[in-house]
Amino acid sequence: MHEWSRIVIEKYCRTHHTAKSKRLQHLMTGLRNRKAKLTYDDELYLEDLIDKERDHELKEALKDLGEYLFGL
Repeated sequence: MHEWSRIVIEKYCRTHHTAKSKRLQHLMTGLRNRKAKLTYDDELYLEDLIDKERDHELKEALKDLGEYLFGL
């Protein structure tokens, strides 16, 4: 995963305190710790999030995360 993607997602999580940011933090934990249990539901959630995201920079970062974690 590209470093800029990680930075964009972590910045979003620091500046927003929503269910979306908490779920993204969970996915980022999966990124840092490959032993973390990421599920099929996590994959579906990320796909849905990518489809609905309006912020272009965050959308590209989420795509990068999806490719790295799930091969989306």
